[in-house]
Amino acid sequence: MKKIKLYLEYQCYPMWIYDEDGELVDNNIASELMNEPLIVKALDKIQEMYDNLFVDNEVSFEFKGFAQEQDREHFLRLVSETVASIESKLSNNYMVENKIII
Repeated sequence: MKKIKLYLEYQCYPMWIYDEDGELVDNNIASELMNEPLIVKALDKIQEMYDNLFVDNEVSFEFKGFAQEQDREHFLRLVSETVASIESKLSNNYMVENKIII
Protein backbone atom coordinates (compact mmCIF):
# COMPACT_ATOMS: atom_id res chain seq x y z
CA MET A 1 0.00 0.00 0.00
CA LYS A 2 1.18 3.53 -0.72
CA LYS A 3 2.07 5.66 2.27
CA ILE A 4 1.83 9.32 3.24
CA LYS A 5 4.01 10.58 6.05
CA LEU A 6 3.42 13.91 7.66
CA TYR A 7 6.88 15.03 8.63
CA LEU A 8 8.42 18.46 9.20
CA GLU A 9 11.62 19.76 7.70
CA TYR A 10 12.45 23.46 7.63
CA GLN A 11 10.99 25.06 4.48
CA CYS A 12 9.74 21.75 3.02
CA TYR A 13 6.15 20.77 2.43
CA PRO A 14 4.94 18.60 5.34
CA MET A 15 3.53 15.78 3.18
CA TRP A 16 5.87 13.04 1.95
CA ILE A 17 4.41 10.46 -0.45
CA TYR A 18 5.86 6.95 -0.83
CA ASP A 19 5.03 4.18 -3.29
CA GLU A 20 4.29 0.55 -2.43
CA ASP A 21 8.03 -0.22 -2.34
CA GLY A 22 8.75 2.52 0.20
CA GLU A 23 10.42 4.81 -2.34
CA LEU A 24 9.82 8.55 -1.99
CA VAL A 25 7.61 9.70 -4.86
CA ASP A 26 6.89 13.33 -3.97
CA ASN A 27 7.15 15.99 -1.30
CA ASN A 28 3.92 17.83 -2.06
CA ILE A 29 0.17 17.56 -1.64
CA ALA A 30 -1.24 14.24 -2.82
CA SER A 31 -3.13 14.73 -6.07
CA GLU A 32 -6.26 13.28 -4.46
CA LEU A 33 -6.25 16.19 -1.97
CA MET A 34 -5.71 19.10 -4.37
CA ASN A 35 -9.44 19.88 -4.35
CA GLU A 36 -9.63 19.84 -0.55
CA PRO A 37 -8.99 23.50 0.35
CA LEU A 38 -9.31 23.01 4.10
CA ILE A 39 -6.64 20.31 4.13
CA VAL A 40 -4.34 22.29 1.81
CA LYS A 41 -4.75 25.40 3.99
CA ALA A 42 -4.11 23.42 7.17
CA LEU A 43 -0.93 21.84 5.77
CA ASP A 44 0.30 25.27 4.65
CA LYS A 45 -0.42 26.66 8.13
CA ILE A 46 1.36 23.75 9.82
CA GLN A 47 4.47 24.36 7.73
CA GLU A 48 4.32 28.12 8.28
CA MET A 49 4.02 27.66 12.05
CA TYR A 50 6.91 25.20 12.05
CA ASP A 51 9.17 27.44 9.96
CA ASN A 52 8.46 30.29 12.39
CA LEU A 53 9.98 28.21 15.19
CA PHE A 54 13.43 28.93 13.73
CA VAL A 55 15.69 31.94 13.60
CA ASP A 56 17.22 32.04 10.13
CA ASN A 57 19.33 35.07 9.23
CA GLU A 58 22.84 35.94 8.09
CA VAL A 59 24.18 35.41 11.61
CA SER A 60 22.51 32.23 12.79
CA PHE A 61 20.13 29.37 12.15
CA GLU A 62 18.62 27.93 15.29
CA PHE A 63 15.48 26.41 16.71
CA LYS A 64 13.74 28.80 19.11
CA GLY A 65 10.58 26.80 19.78
CA PHE A 66 7.14 27.95 20.83
CA ALA A 67 6.74 31.10 22.90
CA GLN A 68 4.13 29.46 25.14
CA GLU A 69 2.91 25.95 25.86
CA GLN A 70 -0.58 26.86 24.63
CA ASP A 71 0.93 27.69 21.22
CA ARG A 72 2.46 24.22 21.10
CA GLU A 73 -0.84 22.63 22.11
CA HIS A 74 -2.69 24.59 19.41
CA PHE A 75 -0.15 23.44 16.84
CA LEU A 76 -0.44 19.78 17.85
CA ARG A 77 -4.24 19.99 17.80
CA LEU A 78 -4.12 21.40 14.24
CA VAL A 79 -1.81 18.56 13.23
CA SER A 80 -4.08 15.94 14.80
CA GLU A 81 -7.21 17.33 13.13
CA THR A 82 -5.45 17.54 9.77
CA VAL A 83 -4.20 13.96 10.01
CA ALA A 84 -7.74 12.78 10.79
CA SER A 85 -9.08 14.67 7.75
CA ILE A 86 -6.41 13.19 5.48
CA GLU A 87 -7.08 9.69 6.78
CA SER A 88 -10.81 10.06 6.18
CA LYS A 89 -10.19 11.08 2.56
CA LEU A 90 -7.36 8.68 1.67
CA SER A 91 -7.61 5.63 3.92
CA ASN A 92 -8.58 3.36 1.01
CA ASN A 93 -5.47 4.26 -1.02
CA TYR A 94 -2.80 5.26 1.51
CA MET A 95 -1.53 4.41 4.93
CA VAL A 96 -1.14 7.75 6.73
CA GLU A 97 1.61 8.20 9.34
CA ASN A 98 1.94 11.22 11.58
CA LYS A 99 5.67 11.75 12.21
CA ILE A 100 5.21 15.29 13.57
CA ILE A 101 6.66 15.53 17.07
CA ILE A 102 7.44 18.81 18.79
